[in-house]
Amino acid sequence: IEYVGLRSTIDKAAGALPAGGTAVAANRLASRGALPALTGTTRGSDGGLIMGEVYNNGYPTQYGNILRLTGTGDGEILIGWSGTNGAPAPAYIRSHRDTADAEWSEWAMLYTTLNPPPDSHPVGAAIAWPSDATPAGYALMQGQSFDKSAYPLLAIAYPSGVIPDMRGWTIKGKPISGRAVLSQEMDGNKSHSHTARAQDTDLGTKSTSSFDYGTKSTNTTGNHTHQFGGYINSYWGDSNHTSFQPGGGAWTQAAGDHAHTVYIGGHEHTMYIGPHGHVVIVDADGNAETTVKNIAFNYIVRLA
Repeated sequence: IEYVGLRSTIDKAAGALPAGGTAVAANRLASRGALPALTGTTRGSDGGLIMGEVYNNGYPTQYGNILRLTGTGDGEILIGWSGTNGAPAPAYIRSHRDTADAEWSEWAMLYTTLNPPPDSHPVGAAIAWPSDATPAGYALMQGQSFDKSAYPLLAIAYPSGVIPDMRGWTIKGKPISGRAVLSQEMDGNKSHSHTARAQDTDLGTKSTSSFDYGTKSTNTTGNHTHQFGGYINSYWGDSNHTSFQPGGGAWTQAAGDHAHTVYIGGHEHTMYIGPHGHVVIVDADGNAETTVKNIAFNYIVRLA
């Protein structure tokens, strides 16, 4: 057998699989020892399936086992070793297509239930959630307190131990100055002014309506009397003595009532208006607070 060159053929056949898929001779895959990582366009020199060791030799993890499948194309599966007893180990996969000038793909990590992918949202980030049902491991952001010892990563984001109440609030990027992270700003409009005026209108000179009030009379009044005193022009005695004797009072006859005729007649008045302006009152309008077009989401936060 040695001389006819069949020994190498028999050795290769011992690890081969027939069409039915049952092992011919071997029931285990022996390690090839430390296998350096293939780079660039380099392909495996051994056909079929081989297993080797990863030990600080160019793989994405320091220690582990490598399964290499070489055929028309190539593929590798790397199962790492965890540095902690009982802890899950990372696993990776990559491939090489069936052309000589093709290069190996990047290593892609395989995630499991014990080694889940990293969350796309860091703990503490507000996440818009389109449901009132909160997913497991998350909490609605409603201003509630939380146990900082149970959720240490959340406590880093919110050292006060209180989740912000995001109901009715939007998120704004922190300005360059004047604001602190997590500070609130009430709604408001940018300071501005308006101009308003009523258009000037010259109403000119207008006349009132004409009406004839006719001839009118005043009331009759003025009746009165006068009183006056009197004396008797007589005297007695000698030329050196004169004596006046007063007489009784007297009244004149009542008279004096009279009236006046006042002519008004048809007439009209002229009223000048002329050009002028008016005070304009602008009534309040709008919502109770400043808003933009929006769709309501719940904000949730990851608990960790």
